[in-house]
Amino acid sequence: MSVEKFSAIFDGLKLAYGTYKIEKQQANGKHSGRAAIVREPRTTALWEGHLSGKGRSVGIIPINEDNMSVWGCIDIDQYPLDHKLLVEKIRKMKLPLVVCRSKSGGAHCFLFTTDWVDAKDMQSTLQEISAALGYGGCEIFPKQVKLRLDRDDIGNFLNVP
Repeated sequence: MSVEKFSAIFDGLKLAYGTYKIEKQQANGKHSGRAAIVREPRTTALWEGHLSGKGRSVGIIPINEDNMSVWGCIDIDQYPLDHKLLVEKIRKMKLPLVVCRSKSGGAHCFLFTTDWVDAKDMQSTLQEISAALGYGGCEIFPKQVKLRLDRDDIGNFLNVP
């Protein structure tokens, strides 16, 4: 997949991005590390490094400057997690989710839209879906429904696949 297509699919706040470096694995199997926010636009070189696996990881803040989202995610941090069983359940319920293994070993269940939608609507839809899947209370991205950029509130990022 091209950098242009991947970066368009995972669009979000343009002012900053996140990065995460895995440092160790905990006894329960979860990987842990250090997260950081980089307050500069993403570059083609950054995306190329992320996609090749040779650069640093990229995390996107899935709410833009207008408080809209084009994707969201249910972050399932349950260890160990049976990914196959999760995918089977999603298929059986005919939910429009794409499941990826997260860096920590859990799952990221992505919901994509063709048009930008209000972050509040994305968040509430994902909360309903996560509850229906039996994972109510999981982290939902976007975490914010409104950014206060005038107060330097840039939101929370999620590491993308």
